[in-house]
Amino acid sequence: MYICAYINISIRISNFLNTLKYIKTESMKRIGIVACEIFEEELLKLLSEYNNIDRIILVSSDSSKEFQKMLESKYNYEKISIARELCSTRFLKRQAPLEVVVNILPFALHLYAEDIKSEVVAASKEIEKHVDYILLLYGLCGNALGSIRELLINNKIKVPFDILTNEKGEIMDDCICALLGSSENYLKELEQTTNIFFMTPGWAKLWPRLLEEKTKNIDTKRMAELSEMDVKEKFKMALGSSDYKRVIGIELDFIDKFNFRARCKEFASHFNSEIVIREGTINTLRESFEKALKEIEKQN
Repeated sequence: MYICAYINISIRISNFLNTLKYIKTESMKRIGIVACEIFEEELLKLLSEYNNIDRIILVSSDSSKEFQKMLESKYNYEKISIARELCSTRFLKRQAPLEVVVNILPFALHLYAEDIKSEVVAASKEIEKHVDYILLLYGLCGNALGSIRELLINNKIKVPFDILTNEKGEIMDDCICALLGSSENYLKELEQTTNIFFMTPGWAKLWPRLLEEKTKNIDTKRMAELSEMDVKEKFKMALGSSDYKRVIGIELDFIDKFNFRARCKEFASHFNSEIVIREGTINTLRESFEKALKEIEKQN
């Protein structure tokens, strides 16, 4: 009789502890961010503004190496975890009230519309089982992601998700539009001339990689021809255009402005372009992240 009573009490205690554990886990929330490598500087700044983020989990990959260095040198090191892969939830357990899982995708996907679409969907599917909300730090990207909402729904993404949107709730054209602050600001620049290269901090750092990506698999004969080309000719081959009359640098108040302007000047020299500097903002990213926070609060 005493043994039965002891067993019964033990079961009740075990059930009670499991209930407490469940309640604790349910109160731990996670936002998943799938971001283009182009947004490294802006994403670091965004995450640094929220002291209530208890833990950042960065998915390790070739495209996240630079962001990992930036994060470890400029962010609270104790709040950073590196996930070698997004495996079972058993091995990536929730540990704090608010965690952010970050997956950085390659910048060079800009060259391939179908690849950027499939990779964003695959990354969203992979991160979904670990988070309560997915934020895509992407725009339309040449309309490659125009149907991304439908694609995610068709791929049975069950958690709430969103992508960078403008003041009308429409998907932002691209990272340039997002950092200029509005579609209206973007159109104003294009009304003056369409022969513009918009230089964001990410583009200023990564644009040579586009040329490397586009030319990495060419044959020996073509490689010899390529070695004779200047940057302008290579750019035309890679992007189909090189007649840039103006380079517009989108400058943010938290970046190394001297270095950024030097990169803008170096790029413009290849095309004999004038340089114009515009003040940028990450308000679109902030608003999207605030929306994510409000959404997960409603889930409690």
